[in-house]
Amino acid sequence: MGVIEGRALRIESEGPELEAVLHLPDGDPPFPGVVICHPHPQFGGDRYNNRVGALIKASLGAGAAALRFNFRGVGESEGSYGGGAAEQDDVRAALASIRRQPEVDPHRIALAGYSFGAMVAVAAASGRADLRALVSVSNPTQRGARVEVHLECPALFVTGDRDQYCDPQMLLEYRDQLGPYVTVEVLPGVDHFWSGSDERLIEITGSFLRDHLSKK
Repeated sequence: MGVIEGRALRIESEGPELEAVLHLPDGDPPFPGVVICHPHPQFGGDRYNNRVGALIKASLGAGAAALRFNFRGVGESEGSYGGGAAEQDDVRAALASIRRQPEVDPHRIALAGYSFGAMVAVAAASGRADLRALVSVSNPTQRGARVEVHLECPALFVTGDRDQYCDPQMLLEYRDQLGPYVTVEVLPGVDHFWSGSDERLIEITGSFLRDHLSKK
């Protein structure tokens, strides 16, 4: 995706201190904000992932600030891998951090994630009424797993019909159980890694974020 300039941050909370970067769009603040979660840290996932880069570009194109961070134990973030449950605390700390940034409108915040990051973001968003939107890209699915998530904000689940880890049919089956404002988009010819499809990802997620973050 190329280098996207931003401002380095340290996210401090009751848990491990995390490294992060804040990216600001063109224009005059305050901007809405989007926290972006990276894929699985035990398989090389970090804040430099190309799909994270695509979500940053989608956010900036929608006029929103974007905060990307490394989960605990990744890069210069403190701590160690927490199996997905502890990483939800990292997401909450990142949401609190972006709300404290002087350029960001704390009342217009969205959450986004890819793969493992999508799974953690969805779990962290469950039951929260303080988010304007949620974007879940290629959220891994497991047939037979109980749906214990209830989303209270507009949510976009986007995946491809060739995804090796996300079953689009399962997302469609469980859509109504996830929450009343859930949209599922299945793109033809796209696999889990979105090879050659970043522009499609930027377009669909950027449009969704713009729709739900632009109104003050």
